[in-house]
Amino acid sequence: MIIEKEGRELSPLEFEKYTGAKWILELDFETFDVFSSIAKKGVELYKKGEMTREQLWLGRYFQKEILSHPQPDIAIRWIDPMIGWGVFAERDFKKMEFIAEYAGKVRKRKKTDVKNGYCFEYVLVSGIYSPYTIDALEQGGIARYINHSARPNLASSLATFENISHIILYVKEPVAKGTQLCYDYGPDYWSKRTAPFPL
Repeated sequence: MIIEKEGRELSPLEFEKYTGAKWILELDFETFDVFSSIAKKGVELYKKGEMTREQLWLGRYFQKEILSHPQPDIAIRWIDPMIGWGVFAERDFKKMEFIAEYAGKVRKRKKTDVKNGYCFEYVLVSGIYSPYTIDALEQGGIARYINHSARPNLASSLATFENISHIILYVKEPVAKGTQLCYDYGPDYWSKRTAPFPL
């Protein structure tokens, strides 16, 4: 993985200073109570058959990546003040290759979260309300820097492993070296925010 700003390669510590965000690659549950509550609910939903085949299959398929957090062959580069950072392929990627998990602080939602562009709804099962969010404002990994596109080359999906759900990003279609990696943030994200600069 390469981190660059204006043609200069940055160390992870320099990058943290630029972004104000601690570099992490996995979910950071705010408290043990939050983790145990989510794990308990996950067991209940699994027993009731509420978890989809897709999320369970993706959890098994990407089990190794969820556990080991591999660093893909990507570059995080500063684009400009309007767009900010972006993530680019450093080699050709095939369909279904794992890129990243959306990492951050898992905590209960707050009313002020609508002003935080780094919150991703944390759900155990799609369509079932969850009081939790993944907040990557002050800490996050690769996914924090992947931009939105209405024509994405990455898919964002729910992958459940050992009754804990993960939001993962993987390659939706073959991607050529040098291409910016993007995913669709979804209509809920833009309902209370300014429409994005088209990529």
